[in-house]
Amino acid sequence: MSTAVARNHLGPTDAGRWLTRDEFATAQFQEPYIYERVMGRLLVLSPAGPEHRFVSRPFRRQLSGYWDRHPDLVDDVDIEGWVATSEDNDRLPDICVYLAGSSSHEVVPNRVPDLVFEFVSGNRSDQERDYVQKRQEYHQIGVRQYVIVDRLKREVLVLRWQPSDYDTAILTIDETYTTPLLPGLEIRVAEAFSSKD
Repeated sequence: MSTAVARNHLGPTDAGRWLTRDEFATAQFQEPYIYERVMGRLLVLSPAGPEHRFVSRPFRRQLSGYWDRHPDLVDDVDIEGWVATSEDNDRLPDICVYLAGSSSHEVVPNRVPDLVFEFVSGNRSDQERDYVQKRQEYHQIGVRQYVIVDRLKREVLVLRWQPSDYDTAILTIDETYTTPLLPGLEIRVAEAFSSKD
């Protein structure tokens, strides 16, 4: 007799529901919403709108191209990758970059991305989540670089891991994002904030 796993069918009305990691992993989620698990409860997020996708575009394009050109340095560039930041928290960062190396054999959600990129939305709770909650969670698990792209401030906050907290640098619209973790990568900040016309 087959012992198929019963799947939860979850949607926006299930926000706040208690879930184990296994239940979260095997659930079927109503699209186009995005789902995370925070303190054991289901968090339902709106799908990425056109502004969010426009701002993330140069990063998605350049990081994917870099991966294509340097498969010896980069194992994966994952859009909305699954990251377990604690026993009770499962996050889906906008972009995760996994470098080749000693952790190459590890698998998500327990593999820690080397770089995480988040693109801030206008909602106050989204800003709190990206600037405060995720910053603490990503630092705690050892994300080496956390990049927050804020279309409202028209700047990029680059957080580099240090033992006590992240070291911070702010890039303005006239600057270029580079990182020693991805030698040769250059993403002009202006591309993310230029007019869509």
